[in-house]
Amino acid sequence: MKVYEPIHDNFVRFCKARSHGVMAFDDLVNESVLKAYQNWLKISKKDSLLYFLFTTATNIVRNTIRKKKEVTLDEKGHNNYAADSTVENDLQIAYLYEQMDKLSDTKKEALILFEINGFSIKEVASIQGSTVGAVKVMLSRARKELKALMMDEPHYVTEHAFINEG
Repeated sequence: MKVYEPIHDNFVRFCKARSHGVMAFDDLVNESVLKAYQNWLKISKKDSLLYFLFTTATNIVRNTIRKKKEVTLDEKGHNNYAADSTVENDLQIAYLYEQMDKLSDTKKEALILFEINGFSIKEVASIQGSTVGAVKVMLSRARKELKALMMDEPHYVTEHAFINEG
């Protein structure tokens, strides 16, 4: 728990964004942490627990998607939003996540790690097993694709930095 506590908030933010439309984020958090505890002795670098959790959570989401062919509206992560949020905010966030779901897994994950979790490009490259240059290109392309998707319904476009090019 001493190793997990400082990274908890970052991990929860990642899970909220990554699990949207697939499963409840708290289930993803719990299942990932459980797997980390089960594999604790196999994790060679304890300071890389966050990377292990990201990879585990990503694999859980991918496996869940493979198992589920169709997700109903009721199953979408309706409890992923803050209690004090407004209906308009929730609609904008839900729309944003819907559009992000149309991106490839690697682009979506890179956006979540960089824009939502605030990791550096170097850290994203390390987590994804890629190069800094490849992550920069991926983020740029993901932003352009997401912006194009969001422009289809301009009333949902928000002022978030990752929708704009800057």
